[in-house]
Amino acid sequence: MKRFQIATIMTAWVSALFFSFVIPVRAAETPPGESASAQENLPVYTVRFSGPGLIVYADPALPQAPTAVLPDQTQVQIIEGPMDTLARIRVCGTEVEGYVDMRFLKRADAIVEDYDLYTYEEMEEDIRQLQARYPGLLRSEVTGTSADGRNLYMLTMGAENALHHILVHAGIHAREYINPLLVMEQLEQCLDYYDRGQFLGMRYRDLFADTAVHIVPMVNPDGIAISQFGEAALRSPELVQMVRACYAYDVAAGRTKYPYEVYLTRWKANARGVDLNKNFPFGFAVNVRATQPSYAGYCGLLPFSEPEAASLGAVTLRYQPSVIINYHSMGEVAYWDTSESRYTEINRGFSAYMLSLVPYRRMGSSGATGSYLDWIYSGDTPVRSITFETGNVECPLPIGQYPKIWVQHGSVLQSAAWYAYTGL
Repeated sequence: MKRFQIATIMTAWVSALFFSFVIPVRAAETPPGESASAQENLPVYTVRFSGPGLIVYADPALPQAPTAVLPDQTQVQIIEGPMDTLARIRVCGTEVEGYVDMRFLKRADAIVEDYDLYTYEEMEEDIRQLQARYPGLLRSEVTGTSADGRNLYMLTMGAENALHHILVHAGIHAREYINPLLVMEQLEQCLDYYDRGQFLGMRYRDLFADTAVHIVPMVNPDGIAISQFGEAALRSPELVQMVRACYAYDVAAGRTKYPYEVYLTRWKANARGVDLNKNFPFGFAVNVRATQPSYAGYCGLLPFSEPEAASLGAVTLRYQPSVIINYHSMGEVAYWDTSESRYTEINRGFSAYMLSLVPYRRMGSSGATGSYLDWIYSGDTPVRSITFETGNVECPLPIGQYPKIWVQHGSVLQSAAWYAYTGL
């Protein structure tokens, strides 16, 4: 798989801007308690997708006094923090230091990279490497197997016996495969900051001592493989025939006019033609859009008939999370309630808090149709949840959408953990 690094423009104008904004700086001092050799061993970060440049402030409380402007690919080291979304950095090879927005920095040796297509195989390798780099901080568990034989993973950061549990999941709809990349990068960022970062005055280690985050990064790996690579991605000949039958049905029913190859890129269902976000019990088979297996809209024969939905349901019942983040695409909108929800009032404050961080348009309630959101809002465990619909163009989202998505969602995981911890 070709790795896609988001293109940057390194013009002479930007370089000149960098040096022209550098104001006279004193020789860099070693922070108290930290030797120069220790600083040399700090990880290196690079500036990414910051447009005309990343501003360095002499003081985070005085943003009107820039020290420098750093072009993309500039290498820096973090010498203090991160503190919320700010960190004190030193530009490698210079004496320039100051405060920057952490959302525009990424470790030069980051494991989770920005791919044009983030695949199931790349996710598996990232899980292995993250466990090797952060032993004791990250646990991986296989919670089931997809229809085409792919493992279904749940990743846990924080104490297993924590008082509070958060569940984050992505990729339940196949063509929305930019979101598994997002949640895997969110996870790596929190692991990176675990022993040195602070969020809203709390150390990351303390924040996750009482709050465990459970991430199901790719609910629907078979469907994602179909959307990315077509029927050739399937291992089972029977499932290939099922996908072809779905196309014949959708053409005959007037549900698609696309050629077969384009139709597959728009696939939402699992490999058996079941829309996993309609395979949950509450409101099951209400207002169905397809009466048999299809690329989208078919609910299946019974609730939890699909191994992927059953696996996600089992994780939810096992941990009884008090906060759930659901990632979908598209539209830059957020769903936070249903017309039958038992938890509208407690969710009102949570959704307002999350939307103060991610400025998406709040959507109104709708009737139950067997979705995951319908199911969790009908249960006996009070839950605060929000569904973010990332991106503002048609799915599958091009990788060019990712910079904005990351800046919007780079602090969602720690914000949700803080909300769960404080019990607001």
